[in-house]
Amino acid sequence: LIQRRKMSILTAGTSNWTEGGTHKSSADEAIKKALVINFRRLITLKEKLDIIHEVIRATTIALLGLTVIGNARMLLYDVVFLALNLALCTFHEKKFGALNTDDFSQIVNSVGNDGDDILQHTPTGACTNPNRCLQAMDYSGRRDKGFSFLLVLFFIVLCLGIWTLAFCWWDLDMDAEEYTVFGADEVEHYATLLLVGTVMVYCHLVFEFFTWREFQFSAPLKKDGQPWDVSRDGIPPGRLNSIFGLPCLWFSSPAAYEDLRVWVTLAGPDVAGLSRTYDTQRPLRAVRRVVAEELAFYAMREPSCAAQVRQCLLSAKLYDKRNRIFLKRPLLGEVNAQGRPGVRVTGLRAWGAESRHEDFFQVDLKNGEPPSELGLELVFFDSRTGELIVPNMPGEIVDEGGMDSLRHGSSPKCLRIQNTRCEMVGCTTSAA
Repeated sequence: LIQRRKMSILTAGTSNWTEGGTHKSSADEAIKKALVINFRRLITLKEKLDIIHEVIRATTIALLGLTVIGNARMLLYDVVFLALNLALCTFHEKKFGALNTDDFSQIVNSVGNDGDDILQHTPTGACTNPNRCLQAMDYSGRRDKGFSFLLVLFFIVLCLGIWTLAFCWWDLDMDAEEYTVFGADEVEHYATLLLVGTVMVYCHLVFEFFTWREFQFSAPLKKDGQPWDVSRDGIPPGRLNSIFGLPCLWFSSPAAYEDLRVWVTLAGPDVAGLSRTYDTQRPLRAVRRVVAEELAFYAMREPSCAAQVRQCLLSAKLYDKRNRIFLKRPLLGEVNAQGRPGVRVTGLRAWGAESRHEDFFQVDLKNGEPPSELGLELVFFDSRTGELIVPNMPGEIVDEGGMDSLRHGSSPKCLRIQNTRCEMVGCTTSAA
């Protein structure tokens, strides 16, 4: 917890009013607290996940053509089997929906920035809270994790059990009618449907593995407590990293991901406007997982989307949507001596601390006290050249592409501007 607060102070996420207009960073500053997108690998993985998705959809449709109604027993088997496969297909469609940016884009364009009406009465007046992308992000709770695990486990056990029965039947003497009440044609029909269903379960397991490994990684800290920099320190330690290489996206430190969980928790899930009772002392449990891949795919659509995501991650202010108050993270050693209202967020992965919660206090906007900002940098990583590239902020004047290439130790004035286009079909860079 102390390390997370130090990181927040280090990245200037708590003390300055910003309008989300201009942010310049060197590579060393940007990587301290960042969401890094390995865009070339992301494009390749998207193609593979699309193939897996199409196989599952085609298999579900094929099951409808394999149904045979020979007797009441076969009718019951077909109905139960189709119901189970449709349930698996529906569950998979929900998982795959995170890769579709159309829904995410519609939500972003439909919602407004939280608390802008409150910020109009601040000394600056023109300050905004660009957190639309956080409101549009999907999430999962602890119940979702348990349900997903049990559902997948149920299908695995079911397939293994029925395959065991099928092999036992095949080992019997086919001419001995006393060994079975099923006919040979009937068992062949059951085995055919089982094979198709097993393919569906296998494809979904592969899909789950890819999404877990490629989208849920946080780089470990180095021995000196500094964030891991892949362009300088190489591939982070870990058996999966040594086998498969760098994932599609990762957070530069565990603290960066924990902060995103806190901001998303307060911005919407299970909190949004359901009550106007100002219960500011309640403990609030953080969401288990935020679907960060939605931000990655949305940022890859076009430079304007990348700029919008970067502005959100850098300048989104800590806002409690239920109580309609802005909050701040106390600095190291700071106490709430004035007894101001606050919110305790529980369920955090407090690495290096005994407690798994964090307290936030309401800010005094009228006296110019700024709320905490997320301060999370958006960085594109080019696996071919090892360059770190950041999109420009909305409104910045650039050439065609809108990306800045960062170099280690360079000051903001020495950044090399790139003419960069980043699309789902590919990404090319050329020096201006």
